[in-house]
Amino acid sequence: MKKRKLKNYQLVFISLIIGSIFGLILSATGGKDVAWIAYVTDFCSFIGKIFIRLIRMIVVPLVFFSITSAVLELKDLKQLKRIGIKTFLLFSVTSAVAITIGVVLAYIIKPGKGIVIDGIANEINVSELPNIYDTLLDIIPLNIFESFTNGSMLQIIFFSIMLGIAIILLGEQGKKVEQAFKTGANIMYKIIDIIILYIPIGVFGLMTDSMATYGTSVLGTIFKFIFTEYLAAFLQILIIYIPLLIFIAKVNPIKYLKVVFESWLVGFSTCTSMAALPVSMKNAKEKLGIPNEVASFVLPFGATANMDGTGIFFGMIVIFAAQVAGVELSLTQLISLVLEATLLSIGCAAVPQVGLVIGTTMLVSMGLPVEVVGLITGIYRILDQNHTATNVSGDLVVAGCVASLEGSLDRSYYEKDNMVINELEN
Repeated sequence: MKKRKLKNYQLVFISLIIGSIFGLILSATGGKDVAWIAYVTDFCSFIGKIFIRLIRMIVVPLVFFSITSAVLELKDLKQLKRIGIKTFLLFSVTSAVAITIGVVLAYIIKPGKGIVIDGIANEINVSELPNIYDTLLDIIPLNIFESFTNGSMLQIIFFSIMLGIAIILLGEQGKKVEQAFKTGANIMYKIIDIIILYIPIGVFGLMTDSMATYGTSVLGTIFKFIFTEYLAAFLQILIIYIPLLIFIAKVNPIKYLKVVFESWLVGFSTCTSMAALPVSMKNAKEKLGIPNEVASFVLPFGATANMDGTGIFFGMIVIFAAQVAGVELSLTQLISLVLEATLLSIGCAAVPQVGLVIGTTMLVSMGLPVEVVGLITGIYRILDQNHTATNVSGDLVVAGCVASLEGSLDRSYYEKDNMVINELEN
C-alpha cells in the first residue's frame, strides 16, 4: 500500500506538541540558566524568527496586491460596497459580542477577587487613548510610502481599495494595469506556497523557546484569569461562530471548522494574525469554496480589523482591574467599555503584545489601577496565543458568511465525495 503523506496542518500540530514538550523538558532541566540549554533555545528562537521574518516580508505586498486585485475582480462598485458593508458589520458585531462574553465571564468567575497588588511595579509605557475621530482619521495615510515602510495595514488597505476603484473607473485604460495587479497577486500566492512548507519548523522553534522560557510556573496565581479567557474564546466559537456558519453561511460547521483548525494552529503558535493569513487565504479558496474576490478582500481586512480574541482581553482586563481595586462599574460604564473596546479591537495592529499595551491605555482612561498589568505581563504569551487563534478563526467564519450572503459560496466543497477529492489533491 502507498504510504500516507501527512498534511501540512498535521505537521504543524505535531510540531506544536513536540515543541511544547521539548520546551517543558528544557525548562524542568534548568531552563536558560544552564549554558547548553541557552544555546539550544537561542537556536530554536532563531528558526522561529526566520518564520516570522518570512511572514513580515510577504504580508505588506500580499495585502496590497490581494486587496487591489479583489476590488478589480469585483468590477461592480455596487458589489464592492455591499461586500465592504457586510464585512465591516459582521466584524463589528462579532467583536462586540466577544467583548461582552469576556465581561460577563469575568463578573461570574471573578478572576481579580482576592489578589493584592501592593508592590507590583508598573513597567508599561502608556500612551493617550485616541478618540473616535483620531482613530478614523488615522485610517487615511498622510504618506503611503511611509505606511508601506511602517506596515500600517489599515492605511494600506484603504489605499489599495482607492487604487482599485480608480483603475476600474479608468475603463479600457486600466486594463493593462489590472492584469499587472492580478499577476502580482498570483506571484504573492506562489510565495505563500513556499513559506507554508516552512511553517512546521518555525512553529517548533517558537513553541520550544516559549515553553523553555516560561515553563509551567507562568500559570501561577492567575490561572483563573487564563481559564476565564480560554472559556470566553470557546463560548465565542460555540454561541457565535457555529450559529453564523449554520444560519448565514449554511454549511456544516464541523467540516468548516476542521479546515479552519489549520489557521487556528498557526495563529496559536505565532501570536500574529498575519502569520496565519497565507494559510487562511489558501484554504478559503481551495477547501472552503470561498471565491477569490471575497477571500482576497475579507481575509486581509480581517487580519487587521477583526480582533475578537483581543477584544475579549480588553473587556476582561478592565473587569479584572476593577475587582482587584474593589470598584463596581456602573451599567453606563460597562456599555461604554464594550463600545470603546469594539472600536479599539477593530483598529489595533495584528502583531504580538498589542493587546497588552492597548489594554493598559484602557485602564488609564477609566482611572483603574494599571499595576494589575504587572500580573498579566509574565503570562501574556499564553493569553496572546488564545487571542490570535480566535481572531483568525473569526476571519474565516466571516469570509464564509459574506460569500454566502453574496450567493457565491461554493457548497459543493462540503459534499462528502468532493471533500475526499480535495483532501487527496492537497
